[in-house]
Amino acid sequence: MLRKDSFYLHLLHECQSVDLQHRLEALEDLRRHEYLDLVEAQFLLDRLNSTSHWQEQRAILQLMNQINKPLPTRALMAILADAETSSIFLRTEVAHTLAVTKAVEALDLCIRLVLDAREHPWLREALTWDLVIWKERVTDELVLTLLADSEPAVCAAALEVLRHRPSEAIPLDLVLPYLQREEKYIREEAIKTLVAAEQRVPIDPILRALHDQEPEVRAAASHACMSLTEWFPDQIPLEPLLEALHDEYPPVREDILDALGKIPLRIPVEPVAAALTDSTYYVRCAALEMLSLMGERVPSSIYPTLREMSGSDPAPQVRLRATRALLQLHGVQLPPLTLPIIDIT
Repeated sequence: MLRKDSFYLHLLHECQSVDLQHRLEALEDLRRHEYLDLVEAQFLLDRLNSTSHWQEQRAILQLMNQINKPLPTRALMAILADAETSSIFLRTEVAHTLAVTKAVEALDLCIRLVLDAREHPWLREALTWDLVIWKERVTDELVLTLLADSEPAVCAAALEVLRHRPSEAIPLDLVLPYLQREEKYIREEAIKTLVAAEQRVPIDPILRALHDQEPEVRAAASHACMSLTEWFPDQIPLEPLLEALHDEYPPVREDILDALGKIPLRIPVEPVAAALTDSTYYVRCAALEMLSLMGERVPSSIYPTLREMSGSDPAPQVRLRATRALLQLHGVQLPPLTLPIIDIT
């Protein structure tokens, strides 16, 4: 215990070093060595006030998010409200800390700032995103006001907030027009918000978005199709899905194959077999997973291709799935494929 106390005191000293890298490493060690119950909030506030380096500010505020001591909320609110001497980065990070720690006394300030069109768009966007954390303390009226804001980034963030509302509370009629917005990220967020309405989601607008000019928007639509085929297996028209198998963006092709995997009995074998030659390995993986679900409908003429892929495909993930597909098509029952969990801490 004495050794740990000595090391803790050493870390506190290093947090005040003239060397930035030493300070950053000491802050990380305070978290990693489980000294969170010892760190004083005032010490962290002093360190925050003594630096203008963004990495150090972020590290200090992340520690504030985790310590088991009351935060200097008033001091943090003063930083957040100070548009003259506090950087926009610092104010944004402080706002997030106040939200994460559920500093209720700061909520009125956050709402005032997010509604102030004179404030920096980055701060208003971040404050809007953080409304998700405040949950039921945020009124629907506020979210809808931000949804109609003139700043596109705020609109996109408000769509994210709506997405975390109960599915039955998402106003579809207000969200649908955002599929026509010029900003691609707003169209993408609108698709995700529509899907959050679950079985209330309108099918046709999602399918039309598969033809959007921006690949990220098409990817959002193709990912949504996985839910659509699960919720409405007999109602989804196949033509737009099969057409999307030829999309130039690989994530779209992968998602569509995964979506078709929810309705394998409705899908012709040929387009799935054609995807076995896709240039992107994870699309080939999705095609193999799909074939495994099609059972006796898969003709024996495809087996030589599967055998070749199991032995010579350049991607090990594809070789594994080709082997599994062959076994499953021959009636062997296999447990679900599990991926290893890699701890990077």
